Amino acid sequence: MDVTDWDDPTRIDDLEGGGERRVLACTDELMLVHYSLSEGEEGEPHSHEKTTQASFVIEGSLELRGAYSGTVEAGGSYVIPPGTKHGVRALEPCRVIDVFAPPLAAYLPD
Repeated sequence: MDVTDWDDPTRIDDLEGGGERRVLACTDELMLVHYSLSEGEEGEPHSHEKTTQASFVIEGSLELRGAYSGTVEAGGSYVIPPGTKHGVRALEPCRVIDVFAPPLAAYLPD
């Protein structure tokens, strides 16, 4: 079993809108990622060909865009099947946990 510390995650990326992505854990089967998003920050609509994404909003709220639309507030969750176009916009500063199964190659450690 691997334990990852918040201050020493598998990978950290700064996002264009001022937010941050931390890959907290990764196996061959899944990946756990934490996002900190600034108000108004957007993730443009995209899809993951073979990956299911399950998300939980820890704090704040965001707007879903693409095949799904609506607002998800703190405590809410959603699942995006493989190949489904989706995007988000932070309606206020927010923190989100995503689980990707299988992991996204683009987010794997260098």
